[in-house]
Amino acid sequence: MPMAVFKSILSLDCDSRLIANLRKQTLEADCRIYDSGKKLTLFYQRNPDDPNAIENRLLESDIIEGDAWDALYDVLPSITHFYPTITCITLHTIDGKATTTVTEDTDEIRHYPSVPQNLSHILKVPITELENLKDLSIDVDCVRWQGQTYTFKRTGEYVDGTLRELTILDKLSFSPSIISLAAIIVNEDQLIRGFIMPFMLPGDVENIFCSIENDRGPVEDSSATPLFDCISAYNGDLKLQNILLTPTGEAKLIDFLPMGISDHFVAPELLEASKNSHCVALDSLFTGPADVYSLGLVLWAIAEEKYRVERPPVWRNSRIPLWYIELVERCVVLDPEARPSIQEICYCLDRET
Repeated sequence: MPMAVFKSILSLDCDSRLIANLRKQTLEADCRIYDSGKKLTLFYQRNPDDPNAIENRLLESDIIEGDAWDALYDVLPSITHFYPTITCITLHTIDGKATTTVTEDTDEIRHYPSVPQNLSHILKVPITELENLKDLSIDVDCVRWQGQTYTFKRTGEYVDGTLRELTILDKLSFSPSIISLAAIIVNEDQLIRGFIMPFMLPGDVENIFCSIENDRGPVEDSSATPLFDCISAYNGDLKLQNILLTPTGEAKLIDFLPMGISDHFVAPELLEASKNSHCVALDSLFTGPADVYSLGLVLWAIAEEKYRVERPPVWRNSRIPLWYIELVERCVVLDPEARPSIQEICYCLDRET
């Protein structure tokens, strides 16, 4: 079975009609093995000369992924040359017949970085040794390597972000509260395709609380204590999804240098700055007080066992001590300068627990 990775690049005309679409597909010889097949993009745009053209049907389809696959399979037998990088197949109907033009899709070629000297001591694993088990999220897969299950975070469009995150994880490798870096994944040219980390069950805290709320109600004697060690290493997008729990209840912080921020947990001043700073690197907007605000919401969600954040926090759990409530309330004040420092929060939590 071939494996598809879809990416849509949509163009809208003045009437808000979909007029063009690009579907990126990977035809793998084995859907479990990376780089075992060909990468293709299928491009088509509205055809005003033929209302019944397949391009128009694809653009108007409610199940565009399946129909795009059908169209691709229909034209593949006519394709005699594939580029070693990414082949773009442009679909266009002429006189009622579907025709194709084949080019190299240079816009979609991802330029992977080499392993820098400061990361050369980390284990490197060929990507062909990984077995792809399932997709977890954008650029994140669950894989198997040497009989163990890992999370594979693939190098994204922001290549420098991958290098910087690798550097941070390596520098924080001594911390028991940071997800451990198992290996750097490289291709045959020794370029970085991503990195693998242990695959954690039961998963992130948001999913756990979502299951609690939807399936069986609150858990008795729940405690936020296992997560307290994490807060000394915040990352600009501190939220329940970025905190994993191991089967033994230990907490691990993940996802450093995020590509975006989470509106539900982000500090109001950071949200406002991000909307007004289109040409500024996102991580340049991160501040200590902004992370403290997010931490306050995380601590509230943990205590209340809620995955939906409330602003301002509403306290319903009568077992939560007053000192904890006061600490959270100080974290989420609107004035960034009035929030406690991370060191003060750590001291308070260590003293009281």
